[in-house]
Amino acid sequence: MKTFIFILLGISVLAGFAFAQDNALKSPGSKIVESMKFGEIALNIPEVGRDVERVVLDNGIIVYLYEDHSLPLFNIFTNIRCGAIYDPDDKDGLSEIVGRVMRTGGTKTISGDSLNILLEFIGGSLETSIGDEAGNASLSLLSKDIDLGLKLYADLLRNPAFPQDQIDLVKEEIKNRIKRRNDKPGDITRRYFYQILYESHPLGRVQEWATIKSITRDDLVNYHNRFFVPNNIMIGVAGDFNSLDIMAALKKFLGDWKKSDSPLPDYPAVSTVSHPGVYQIKKDINQANIRIGELGIKRDNPDRYAIDLMNYILGGGSFTSRLTSRVRSDEGLAYSVGSRYITDSRDFGSFFAYTQTKSSTAHKAVRLMLEEIKKIRNEGVTTAELEEARSATINQFIFNFDNSGEIIRNLMSLEYDGYPLDYYNHYLDFYRKITLDDIRRVANEYLKPENLTIILVGNPDLYEKPMDEFGPVTNIDLVNPIIE
Repeated sequence: MKTFIFILLGISVLAGFAFAQDNALKSPGSKIVESMKFGEIALNIPEVGRDVERVVLDNGIIVYLYEDHSLPLFNIFTNIRCGAIYDPDDKDGLSEIVGRVMRTGGTKTISGDSLNILLEFIGGSLETSIGDEAGNASLSLLSKDIDLGLKLYADLLRNPAFPQDQIDLVKEEIKNRIKRRNDKPGDITRRYFYQILYESHPLGRVQEWATIKSITRDDLVNYHNRFFVPNNIMIGVAGDFNSLDIMAALKKFLGDWKKSDSPLPDYPAVSTVSHPGVYQIKKDINQANIRIGELGIKRDNPDRYAIDLMNYILGGGSFTSRLTSRVRSDEGLAYSVGSRYITDSRDFGSFFAYTQTKSSTAHKAVRLMLEEIKKIRNEGVTTAELEEARSATINQFIFNFDNSGEIIRNLMSLEYDGYPLDYYNHYLDFYRKITLDDIRRVANEYLKPENLTIILVGNPDLYEKPMDEFGPVTNIDLVNPIIE
């Protein structure tokens, strides 16, 4: 089945190249490929309540169970409602440290080093992390070791030790990362883009050593007590197991865990104020790193499917996209060029086009990228482009469900993110019904040239022309972080 899917995807990519060519230049092979007709891949996504069991423990832990006995493997995926989005300004970085030290520091009954040795012996893994909007814990091992694995997993989830030496080690690693944050032009570009777009919102924060330095072990313990509570936790179990046995074990290890009556903190709202103009960050290099973008949409926006296809055509479709064809293939200005439109954010995500080019062609690259953004607004797209984008999006979707672990994670994430549990039954239909008029409408509504923030990291003295043609220019000095 997988081989057949890869063949179809390969044909889809080849067809995309063919669409980009002039008819007179098409090879006989490309014409044959274009003439081929294939039916859509049939999806049979397991459903909650039919193939996947959903159980809620008395203390509020939500459990998804999906048995798959094809291989002797066992996996647990855990979502915890927490994240850096809730970190106080003066404790920015707390979530990251909690997520890392939970695992490296071990528990009150087994040290991190001993846990490493034991997991290596049985060929398993147990990991924790915390991102912007969620915490994660995962367990993976052979099904013969389920009992041991569940005991370790529950112990780590409930009783992390947070030893001071591991806290200091992680803080030192972050300190060194902050020291080096001006080394990579791409990192600088990304950092300033989000800082300007999101301002004082947690998504726009720039991590500083002063806040990391101030974080104490008590902060980690309080964080764990605040967020790692049963009614904040969802567990997905997938693989070679018996559901009755697993539920009995989960009740044994987690059933007496007390739920919390404290609500989550308020989610900080993103300001929709735009910051148009050119922002030049001077760095003495011979290339320019460029990012052009603005705030995007929330994930509950019904236009997200049309926006996905629009962005695939603009710059998200790799070699078939307009930005790649124009900036890389036609003009030879860059190796990497494209765009992203983030449509799955809880609050306003972002849109951005990006590239790296020689300093002497920075102005031209910005101009061409802006021209393509305006062109897709003013002229729309062709039927061939829309069909290629739709086909690629639909055919790639099946890879989200190619093993039991992916299945349980994706189904569980629906509830975590607030979608109906039958969402995937209708998901592809949202893309199938998108029309040319829809693409043009969303391009006009959501791509706003007058609001675009243009970031350049490089040496403005080497640019072929001043950038004020594209808006008012703000020059930003690149300041080294304070480490003391």
